[in-house]
Amino acid sequence: MQSLQAPASNRSTRPQSGSWPFSLSAYIPHLENGTVIKQDLDAFQSSMLSIHTAVRVISLDSHSIVMDRVFDEQRLESYLKSGQKGAKACEFFFINRYLVRTGITWPRDSNKLRLSASAFNLLSSHFEMSPTFIASLANIHQSTGRGLPRPSRIPKHDFGFWYLLPVRVQVQCSDTKRKHASRLPSSSQMNPLNYLHLSRHEVDIRGSQIAIYFQFNQDADKTSTIIFNFQDGRWRRVVEEPIFRLKETLKDGYKNFSTRDPFYTQAIFLTSVLRWWNNALNSFNDQLISYEETLLVERQQETESFSQLNSETNRTLHCMTAHLYRYGSELALLTDIVQDIKTYNTTFHDKLVNCGLRPDASSELVSRSLEQITTQLSSVTRFRDELQLKTNNVMALVSPNCQKFINHILELIAIKLVDNAQVTNDRLLVDNSKAMQAILKATQAEAEQSRVITTQSQQLTEEMKKILQATQQEAKMSRHVARQTQRLSEQMMKDSVAMKTIALLTAFFLPGTSFAAILAMPFFTSNHWMTNTNKFWLWATLTVPSTTLCFMFYIFWGRKESKRRTPVDEEEMIDMSGGAFENSS
Repeated sequence: MQSLQAPASNRSTRPQSGSWPFSLSAYIPHLENGTVIKQDLDAFQSSMLSIHTAVRVISLDSHSIVMDRVFDEQRLESYLKSGQKGAKACEFFFINRYLVRTGITWPRDSNKLRLSASAFNLLSSHFEMSPTFIASLANIHQSTGRGLPRPSRIPKHDFGFWYLLPVRVQVQCSDTKRKHASRLPSSSQMNPLNYLHLSRHEVDIRGSQIAIYFQFNQDADKTSTIIFNFQDGRWRRVVEEPIFRLKETLKDGYKNFSTRDPFYTQAIFLTSVLRWWNNALNSFNDQLISYEETLLVERQQETESFSQLNSETNRTLHCMTAHLYRYGSELALLTDIVQDIKTYNTTFHDKLVNCGLRPDASSELVSRSLEQITTQLSSVTRFRDELQLKTNNVMALVSPNCQKFINHILELIAIKLVDNAQVTNDRLLVDNSKAMQAILKATQAEAEQSRVITTQSQQLTEEMKKILQATQQEAKMSRHVARQTQRLSEQMMKDSVAMKTIALLTAFFLPGTSFAAILAMPFFTSNHWMTNTNKFWLWATLTVPSTTLCFMFYIFWGRKESKRRTPVDEEEMIDMSGGAFENSS
C-alpha cells in the first residue's frame, strides 16, 4: 500500500523545477517511477480527458446547507481559491463522462471525462494527489493498489487516502448482433475487460471503475472527496445514483454530526457498487438457466441443427466462464478494500475524533454499517462461486451434443472412403475424434463430481440449519426454566420471611400468654394472695426468663441448622461445578 505523504528526506532531494507531477509534494521517488507516471499521465490526458470541463460539486457548509453546482474550469479555479478563505464542512467533486440526455446531440468526445487537462492539473496540484493514484487512473483496467497510509505516517495537520472500486453493471443492450459476434480485440466478448452480452433479456454486463480520493485539511477545517466515475454516460441513472444518495445522506447525516466522517459517507459508494454487482450476477444466472433448459430439450430431441447450436453455446459459455473468473478477481479486490476500510476505521478513530471529523459516539454506527457491507459482499462472492459451479454443469450438458457430432463425422467417413490417402486422413480425424471424446468424458466426470460436491454442501448446510434451530429452541427453554426458577426462589424467600416472622411472634407472646392462662385458672383465683394485684411481679418473673430462654433456644437452633447445611451446600456446589466442567470438555 502506498502512503500519500513523502518523508522529509525525500522532499528535500526532489527536483523543484521539474514538470508535473514532479512538482507535487506527494511524489515519493523511492516508491514511484516519475518517468513512467508522466507517460501514463500524457496518455490519460489524450485518451480520457475532454476539452470541456463540467465538474459537479456538492458541498455542505458549517450552516448545514447542501449546495449542488456544476463548475467549468474558470469557476472551478475560483472555487478552489476561495476555499482557502472560508471553511466548508465537506465537499465532493464528481467527475463523470458526458451524461446522455434524450433529444440532445452528443458531443464528439462524449466517451471522455468532463474535465480538461488543465483543470485536471489544477485539481491534482491543489489536493497534491498521489502520483500512484494518477497512474492508476491511467490504467484502470489493470490490477491496482490502494493508498491507505499507516497511522504513524499521518501528519498532524492533514491526511488522506484513495482506492479504486471495480464495478459491473447490468444495462440494456445498445449494440447490434453483428457487433456482438465481433472478434476484434477492442470488442471481443472473449476478453473479460469488454462487455458481456446476455441474449435472454437482451442486456449487457459492463465493467468499469470508480476512483475515490479523500483528503482532510485541518488548517482549513475541510474534508474533500474527489470521485472519478468511469462508467458509460449512456447509463445516466446508474451514474447519478450515488450522487442522489449522497445529497440525501448529507441532509440526514448532519443531525448526528457524521457528514465529515470519510467512512460514513463513502459507505454510499460501496453499497451502490454491491447492488450493481448483485443485479449483474442475477442476469448472468438467468442466462445460464436459459442455456440449461435449451440443452436439455435438444438432448431429448434429435435435430439437424444440434451441431450449430452446440458450437454457438460452447463459444458463449467459454466467454461467460472467462468473465466469471475476472469477476472473482475483482470481488477479491473489493473484499480487500472493504477489509482495509474496516481496519482503518478502528485504527483512525482517535485521530478522526481529535480532528473533529466524527464524534466519539459515532464509531459504533460506522462499524455496524461496515459490518453490514461486509455481509452483503460475502453474499455476492458466494453467489459468484455458485455460478461457477453452475457454469461447469451447463458445459457438461454440451458434451452429449459433441458426441453426436463426432458420430455423425464417423458415419460420413465410413460412407465416403475413396482412396488410401483419404482413408489415412479419415483415420487421423477418427483418432482426433476419439481423443476429443475422452476429453469430453473427463469433463463430464468433473462436472458430475462438482454436482455431488454441491449436493453434499447443501445437505451439510441443511443439517447445520437444523442444529442451529434446535440450539435456539433449547436456549429458549433454558431461559423459560430460569425465569420460572427465579420466580419460585423469590416466592420461597417471601414464605421464609413470613415463617420467621410468625416464629418470632410466637416466641415472644407464647410464654407470657401461657403463664397468664395458668395463673387465671380457678385453682389460683381462689387464693386471696394470688388475686392481689400487687402480686403482678410474679407473672413478670415467670414470663421474662421464659421468653428469654425461647429466644436463646431459637437462635441456638438456627445457628446449628445453618452450620449443618453449609457442608451439604458446598458438596452440592462442587458436584455442580464438576458436572459443568465435564459437559464443557
